[in-house]
Amino acid sequence: MSLTSRQWREAKGGVLQRSHPVARGYKMIKTMRFNSLWIRLAILVITALMFCLTSSCKNNTSKQAQASITDSVISIIDNVEKLNKIIETSGERLLMFYFYAVWCRPCKDFAPVLEKIAKENSAKVTVYKINMDKNSDLAYLFRAKGIPHVAFVKNKDILLSLTGLYPKNMYLKAIERFSSAAKAKLDVTSPVKSF
Repeated sequence: MSLTSRQWREAKGGVLQRSHPVARGYKMIKTMRFNSLWIRLAILVITALMFCLTSSCKNNTSKQAQASITDSVISIIDNVEKLNKIIETSGERLLMFYFYAVWCRPCKDFAPVLEKIAKENSAKVTVYKINMDKNSDLAYLFRAKGIPHVAFVKNKDILLSLTGLYPKNMYLKAIERFSSAAKAKLDVTSPVKSF
């Protein structure tokens, strides 16, 4: 209902009664304006709260990620010299090399499992991570053609290579078998039969 100012003045001699249709329309418009302001204010407050909550969650997540990186028992290898030094000085120790890529979804799924394996078996195996995209020469040395790729090395020999994602139990069996292999004089040419 759209009225001009002249029509407003003429209605009932310039004074509108509350029951008059024009007065009710004016009151309704005034109420709608009041309600829309409150709705806008509520939306603004909710948006601000959501922004504050998500930014604080992101900060907590990044702090947790930084803490997990510093608490990690897995070392990162980024060049051939470092790899050669590790293999030369390892002696009878079992080494586990994990090839990954940042964009690889199975690698991201396997990362926490690998972290648990490394922490639980730190007395038996030393775990190293190698980014396959940045260190393709190292991947070539281990004949890693797919990711995730895990290689078990002892006494400068590759004992077992696994390409793809396997259950945690398989890695644990390999660690158990190859870490005690020095006592049993493992035949490197024989395939792993217990898997």
